Amino acid sequence: MSESIQLDDSDSKPDDVEELVSEASVEMDVDSVFETYDANSDGKIEHSEYVAKHKAEVESGGVSSFIDRLLDDSPELRGQRLWVMFALSVLLVAAMNAYAMVREPELVKIENLVEHNNEVVSIEGTVLSWVEDPYSSGEDRVNIIIEDDTGVAQLRWYRFGEIPMIGTKVTATGDVIEYNGRLWLQALGSGALSWDESDVPDAPVIAISTIAANPQDFVGDAFTITGYISKPVNPNATFTSLDLRDHPNYGNHEHQMNMIIHSAPGQWLEAGQKVEITAVIEYSQKFLQWTIHTEGPEIRIVRAHEPQATTIGWSNYQTWSYNSGAKVLLVGEISGDEIIESGGDLRACVLNSGDLSSYEGEEVSFGGRLIWSTSYAGWCIDASGSIEVDLIDVSDAENLLGQLSSNPADTLEEVANGTTFLITGVVSGSTLMSETGDTKIIIANAVYPNTLAKMDAYVPVGQHYGWLEEGQPIVANVTVSWNSASSEFQLMVLDMVLTGEPTSANPYDLSDGAPAFYDLNKITSITGNIVTIDGQMYLQKEGGEQKIRINAQFNSIGLNEQHEGLTLKWTGRLIEVPDDVTLAHIYVLDNADVTDEDGNGIADDAEDA
Repeated sequence: MSESIQLDDSDSKPDDVEELVSEASVEMDVDSVFETYDANSDGKIEHSEYVAKHKAEVESGGVSSFIDRLLDDSPELRGQRLWVMFALSVLLVAAMNAYAMVREPELVKIENLVEHNNEVVSIEGTVLSWVEDPYSSGEDRVNIIIEDDTGVAQLRWYRFGEIPMIGTKVTATGDVIEYNGRLWLQALGSGALSWDESDVPDAPVIAISTIAANPQDFVGDAFTITGYISKPVNPNATFTSLDLRDHPNYGNHEHQMNMIIHSAPGQWLEAGQKVEITAVIEYSQKFLQWTIHTEGPEIRIVRAHEPQATTIGWSNYQTWSYNSGAKVLLVGEISGDEIIESGGDLRACVLNSGDLSSYEGEEVSFGGRLIWSTSYAGWCIDASGSIEVDLIDVSDAENLLGQLSSNPADTLEEVANGTTFLITGVVSGSTLMSETGDTKIIIANAVYPNTLAKMDAYVPVGQHYGWLEEGQPIVANVTVSWNSASSEFQLMVLDMVLTGEPTSANPYDLSDGAPAFYDLNKITSITGNIVTIDGQMYLQKEGGEQKIRINAQFNSIGLNEQHEGLTLKWTGRLIEVPDDVTLAHIYVLDNADVTDEDGNGIADDAEDA
């Protein structure tokens, strides 16, 4: 039976082949086609003749009719075809732009970020912590830690906007960056972080004892709590671990919890300071304890309670380091610019205390902030918070830098004798003064290029706050010391007075190339046009391609519509910011503004134009 079926199939194949061959051999009847479409018998078939033959089909409309009119080569229709094609192209471009506007990045889980390297995605989660300018380098950046039910991710947000409180549920959008085995989201400008009011936690006020009883009940929720901190916190400290207690004095408290501050508070927090904070709580498996997490700006000082200074004594001199940075009281005998142990050998220097000559040889209780001084090589008590007295008679000052540097043998003898010099000079380079220890500056006899002598000088904390600018005239009481490690003489500043104004802003032309190291940190003026590229603001040379990043003051008149497109001189601090992604350094004109001396709201450059 199978053989008969195979036979039938084999018989049918020749028939199919013959049929195909016969169809292919059919010749087109050209005469018949011309009789049908060549209405004027000119031997050519025009498009209009074809349309006339199918008039009923064309007049019925629809897509066929529309396409037919586009294909018509009649001269009277050519203009219409061009306008139609132009309209189609505009419509296509508009549709593509609309799609790009409404298109949203893919929302992914944190655990799946590794699958989206170099893609723009969104994640949803809860803010655990954030740190502004994590390396204290002046970078306009904040690192935010976000957690969802699958993992934890870091958002590095440059030129950031408003930051929500800890515990807020947010949507973060950015580029997925993978580098050296690490993964994070990176975003620039506003819009990288979004949330609704309903996403912000209520943060009810609760007591430490309530949390201590059942801490697990508060996991994932934000709350407000009041307590006393266990140690001082520097205004610029970006990460601090301490204890929050229910009593200001150690040993009298009933409850205490570890607390981590994830960003700079911007003000001194004293030991025993009463604060109100908004925070969240987590269990630390590493340290086997519950920890409160908060941010510096979320710490509010309760002014009704004044923290008491810690009393330290000579008998526990070895433990003074526990109170470093704290306000202390010390009983001792005043001896010059030192307070010494009565009948003993221990001593500490006193800073910014004013004239203490009336207390010479007397036993007093001296208060201030306890710091370690490198120049003194010991502990000092800084009283700058309560007393500001200039002790220098500037009329007696002399320019002795050249003498000290040109006569090393005599200078060594003065070092041995502990001679004090009253010198004049100018600050070479701009330096940000430390709030926790001595600051090294350079004092020169004159501003470059007239500099003939200059020496390193160490200024104790409290003598000056903020920046010491390039060219700042200065008068200082100093001693000279020999640094064997660097083989140089160094000045140890006892007191100093700023006697004039620093030099004007350092002009810098973008066509000169990258700034040199000696240009950095100085007040600098650069002329150019404001341009924005990929959400980042630059100052670009007029008519050129050279440009530098600029962080303009948020209320600068140079950014309003009246000054848009104008070439203006911007003045700010020229700084260098590290880029952790490209491992390069970026130059930035920071805190920049235009000059408006008459205060009429128009930049001086714009008035001249």
